[in-house]
Amino acid sequence: MNQSFSHSNTKSKMMTSIIVTLTTTLLYHLSLSSNNISAFTLQTSTSRSVRRLNHAEKVKDNGVSFEKYNQFNIASSSITKLMVAMEDFNEVDASKTNQKPIRRQRRSKKVPLIAIVGRPNVGKSALVNRIAGTQSGGAIVADEAGITRDRTYRHAEFLGENFQLVDTGGLVFDDNDALFAKEIREQAMIAIEEASGVILVVDGQVGLSNMDQELAEFLRKEVTKDLPVHVAVNKCESEKTGQLATSEFWSLGLGEPFAVSALHGVGTADLLETMFDSIAEKGSAIQGFGTKAKKLEEAKIGVKNMNKKRMKSETDDEYFMRRYGLGPTEETVEQQYQKAINAFDDIEQMEEVNIAIIGRPNVGKSSLLNTLFGSQRAIVSDMAGTTRDSIDAVMERPAPEGSDEPPTIYRFIDTAGIRRKGKVEFGPEFFMVNRALRAIRRADVALLVLDATAGVTEQDRILAQKISDDGRACVLVCNKWDAVVNKDSSTFDESVKFFRAELPMVRWAPILFTSAATGQRCGKIYGAVDEAIKAHRKRVKTAVLNEVLRDATLWQPPPSKRNGSQAKIYYCNQVSTRPPTIVVFCNDPSMINDGYRRYLDRKFRESLEGFEATPIRWIFRGRRARDMARSKSMNGNPGDGGAGTSFPFPYAD
Repeated sequence: MNQSFSHSNTKSKMMTSIIVTLTTTLLYHLSLSSNNISAFTLQTSTSRSVRRLNHAEKVKDNGVSFEKYNQFNIASSSITKLMVAMEDFNEVDASKTNQKPIRRQRRSKKVPLIAIVGRPNVGKSALVNRIAGTQSGGAIVADEAGITRDRTYRHAEFLGENFQLVDTGGLVFDDNDALFAKEIREQAMIAIEEASGVILVVDGQVGLSNMDQELAEFLRKEVTKDLPVHVAVNKCESEKTGQLATSEFWSLGLGEPFAVSALHGVGTADLLETMFDSIAEKGSAIQGFGTKAKKLEEAKIGVKNMNKKRMKSETDDEYFMRRYGLGPTEETVEQQYQKAINAFDDIEQMEEVNIAIIGRPNVGKSSLLNTLFGSQRAIVSDMAGTTRDSIDAVMERPAPEGSDEPPTIYRFIDTAGIRRKGKVEFGPEFFMVNRALRAIRRADVALLVLDATAGVTEQDRILAQKISDDGRACVLVCNKWDAVVNKDSSTFDESVKFFRAELPMVRWAPILFTSAATGQRCGKIYGAVDEAIKAHRKRVKTAVLNEVLRDATLWQPPPSKRNGSQAKIYYCNQVSTRPPTIVVFCNDPSMINDGYRRYLDRKFRESLEGFEATPIRWIFRGRRARDMARSKSMNGNPGDGGAGTSFPFPYAD
């Protein structure tokens, strides 16, 4: 008996060495696989099986117990299953090898960009909100210098022309005059390089200043040779004093200054019309930009005054030929008019995946955005509250070669750090927090950034609950993983258990441990986002849902009351996605408590694949809700002596 076990022990050691070698190769290939949660799950399971195998192999040479021998068989079978799963995973992963790498989205040449620059506190953000029509929810505006720091982009439309506005911080050439002066200046220079035209905003109430002259001199020497530059004298609400206030700005040497009011919208139309004409004259944008309204007006005149009046775009020969019936026919004029009308059709926009980066102040949200974007998109510092407005960064994954699928567009939204409600006073920070909370509501996926060195705070739990209540898909990003000290082989598993236990409201969310400073595992965020989008838009057949519901109710019946009444669940179906919403029909929804809701949520996630990164919204409806409402309207609430109104005769005694 001992000899047989000794022979088995020798054989087990040989098998162990072979399996460990294969497992090492498996782990290596998993580490090289693409950014996918499935690869991450397989790698974790493989590591666990290897530890189990090593533990079962540590036996004495003189004999092996049945228990240890069974552990070895279980461990080796686990490795075999994992290798089969890896083969299946490689087949799925091979289909993604022909995908092109993610890059920054190339800005469409059909949508020109106009940069708004100026010294601090002259009303640049207010002018951007006025032109873009985003007075509510646009750029943060306050009577305080230095509110805007990063460059922010807004879509606008005027005279049928679609264009973009880029809002910049106050330009200061002396680094000692303002906080983050150097970083703000770098952001403004990037905006000018991208722009097709520049608007210099000055303050008409304060008058001409030395900073305005320095900025105008820089634009006149470096920018005007390639781009049109116009001066907007803001805060000129009065028509009488407006022209007087703009007179002293002729000395800037940038042409005619325009008296505008960002608060009331005075003069903005004349400013934009002149800017469009200058862009067309300089040729800094796509050919034909700014001419839609003129072409439509000429087409209308051509239809109305056929063979009568001369149009502005006609030469002498063309007018002479048309006058004597040798010019364009009535059909040609009608086609030109229809072409001018069709030019006003909106450009088709590709669907974007909105990703909000949410978290407490100073957890590394802007650093993570810069790492994903590949450059200094947002200003980063050790001071909490550096980011104030929401900042968008658009990335693009081109479609695979030979496929008709459109490219995938990722729009990352960096938000300001959200502090506790009691610490936020009314002012700029109040609007910063509102913009961040609004970013959660308009996002498809929320990246909840946590500090791996600080653990989980109460504010993290509040933000996680907010994401779950809004029905957004979520990915937990534990940043600063490189700063965690004394890491060993069990630190990862223990950290996952810790964050799962501390954030039960998003227990379904995948967890990534990253470092924005070094770029560690930041590339896996795209794979996690793709899986979260699939889960957020997943739809399951009604038959499958009811089968899972039947098993769940058989295993744990619905709750009952002390008087003996029992809750009965009849059936369920999925009514919508984003997030997946399941309606459960029962006899009395009030009898379904929160504990049973969580039980159903857990059973559905265990039985159905694909809900790993999204909340499931549960709605319980009574089977006879109409009869219940009718009874309540006739008899009143229980205990009030039947003080309700008669139905269907509300005025009867």
